[in-house]
Amino acid sequence: MAPQVGNGINVPSGGWTFGGETPAAFEDHVTGSIPFYAQCHDLIVDLAAHLVPAGGRCYDLGCSTGTLTTRLAELLAPRRAEVIGVDREPGMVELATERSGGLPYLRFETAALEELTLERADLVISYYSLQFLPVSSRRQVVGHIRRALDRGGSLILFEKVLAPTARDQEVATGVYQDWKLRQGFNDEEIAAKARSLRGVLQPQSPAENDSMLRAAGFAEVIQVFRWMVFEGVVARVAS
Repeated sequence: MAPQVGNGINVPSGGWTFGGETPAAFEDHVTGSIPFYAQCHDLIVDLAAHLVPAGGRCYDLGCSTGTLTTRLAELLAPRRAEVIGVDREPGMVELATERSGGLPYLRFETAALEELTLERADLVISYYSLQFLPVSSRRQVVGHIRRALDRGGSLILFEKVLAPTARDQEVATGVYQDWKLRQGFNDEEIAAKARSLRGVLQPQSPAENDSMLRAAGFAEVIQVFRWMVFEGVVARVAS
């Protein structure tokens, strides 16, 4: 029997997947799995209001069910700015399209981030998505994002990260597990989810992410969110 990781999601023996039955239960599961998940959607929408000009273009990479993508499209439609949500899972894209309500200047694409061709853009968002790529592929994708961004453009990157020391990592893991228990998960579900992510989610340290972004050509990297080992940054291209 496949292990249960909460909210009705069963994980096959091969590890965590965003396909299969995951899309239907994704929103409930992820809001109870990532601290301040919805509040950081608010933050990203507020940032986008400052970063996407009239007639501009914004990508949401790894858009899952399109909750954030749709909010961005609602915000930016009066500016006639295009919003494009991208996910590798057809089930996610199908659900996102159904829920978007046919908003203008919004479209969804099914594509692996490693194979995606980006058009020129003012803002690219990766909300807990790049961490699921191998590090070598991640650096390639970040380089591709940088080349697609116009001068003064930005990448909003949220990632689970590694703590600076083994002791800090132990404390952060314990605090995170306590938080998940308060969200209604039990010890068995928390352990099953952690096992399912082995070799699938590969976090880097904040310093490694910063180095990756600067090596790709971003001029500034500014932290905009941090809770234990969950971090959000804005990486900017020089004007």
